[in-house]
Amino acid sequence: MHTKLTELIKRIRIGVVSYLNTKPLLYGISRSGLMERVELIEAYPSNIAKMLLEDTIDMGLVPVAVIPQLKAPQIVSNYCIGSNGEVASVAIFSDVPMEEITTVLLDYQSRTSVNLAKILLEKYWNKQVTFIETTEDFTTAIKGTVAGVVIGDRALEHRLHATYIYDLAEAWKNY
Repeated sequence: MHTKLTELIKRIRIGVVSYLNTKPLLYGISRSGLMERVELIEAYPSNIAKMLLEDTIDMGLVPVAVIPQLKAPQIVSNYCIGSNGEVASVAIFSDVPMEEITTVLLDYQSRTSVNLAKILLEKYWNKQVTFIETTEDFTTAIKGTVAGVVIGDRALEHRLHATYIYDLAEAWKNY
């Protein structure tokens, strides 16, 4: 009877970020006894937001930038991915100092980080640059005066060979 009842109840589709910084959360959920009632769908932040807007998931760990677009948003816990200083996984990377940057490639995986970078470039660094939306791995195009907003695990990897790193969490705190 219990098995048949479980099969009749729809599993809750939860969008979760598939980055290194969420691994402890995913580890805990996968061992919590919830897995028979939920389906975890791993994706990058802007894709989770898109899935929530399209109603292909029921809930998700989403960027704050999507909240105003949701019909009836509900915050179901007090957990988040946040920082009180340098975060290392959300940054603008460049070959040249900030004052020489002319173009910034915008990471397609996060609308929140992109919006944060735009605000900081204008208000904190007093920069007018050309912004270019990206749709695929663009980190090899970061060269010369072309910088890039990069988030997540790719940002952690890019730190290993970047000349200039402008951590957005640290910059926001300073701003």
